[in-house]
Amino acid sequence: MSKKLTRKFTKDYEEVPLFYVTFDLNRYLKDGEKGSCSLSLHPSLRGDEFLEEHLIELVDYIRKNYDMKELVE
Repeated sequence: MSKKLTRKFTKDYEEVPLFYVTFDLNRYLKDGEKGSCSLSLHPSLRGDEFLEEHLIELVDYIRKNYDMKELVE
């Protein structure tokens, strides 16, 4: 099934996102860091524990070291 999804998402594209992170400022201000970011991996990369672990660390690093309000504006 993942091969079909991969082809569907990548057909006729020259550039394909391998992952993306979304940030919810309202949730961040209301609930704090937990649940304020969501990470999505390309279907072919999902399940790779090494990638997931390091990308989560990267997201945590950005949240702790940058002004999230400034990034959203």
